Amino acid sequence: MRGGVALVDGEATVQSRLFDKGMVHGREIAPAIRALCDAAGWTLESLDLIAVDLGPGSYTGLRVGLAAAKGLAFALGKPLVGVASLDALAAAASGRAPVLCPAMDAKWEQIYGAVYVDGRRTTDYLAEKPAAFAARVPKDALVFGDALDAFGELFRDFHQGPRELWDPRPDTVARLGLRLHAEGVRHDAAALAPLYLRPTEAELKFKKT
Repeated sequence: MRGGVALVDGEATVQSRLFDKGMVHGREIAPAIRALCDAAGWTLESLDLIAVDLGPGSYTGLRVGLAAAKGLAFALGKPLVGVASLDALAAAASGRAPVLCPAMDAKWEQIYGAVYVDGRRTTDYLAEKPAAFAARVPKDALVFGDALDAFGELFRDFHQGPRELWDPRPDTVARLGLRLHAEGVRHDAAALAPLYLRPTEAELKFKKT
């Protein structure tokens, strides 16, 4: 999954940047935000809201991104709204099919996924074995995400979305954050935590000791 940053004004994307896949983007977030603001002629103080991808996804990437978003929100005194990766993937594919199934490779022989019908999520956010997830996907669904690289054989009979839909886009996360905030959603920046869906590797090792 690729990290990134974006500036949006309502539904319009003003500036957006995706980081290279696999890059440790902790060093890049602050300079990238500053560069996008400079390019747009914005100041950090002019931002109204900070939106952040909560996951599921890479544990390290989620922690780094959330820490950066929290730091920015606290420093600027701005509200912070978290957005689920799967919601962002589904929103970016809106209009492609009535039934959408983002499917992310969760490693450890699991898939992160969910089912969306006419724009509404109809399942929990899931972390489950690939065969179990494939069995719950409706036959008319559009399946997309990097789980297709790892487990494509399980989804060979489904419509498959193009790679351009496989990564949550930062501008989509930002727009969903704005919509949630307009609907009255408020997140406590101090308490906001990544959406892991399962124990981290460190937690599992701790339980074994």
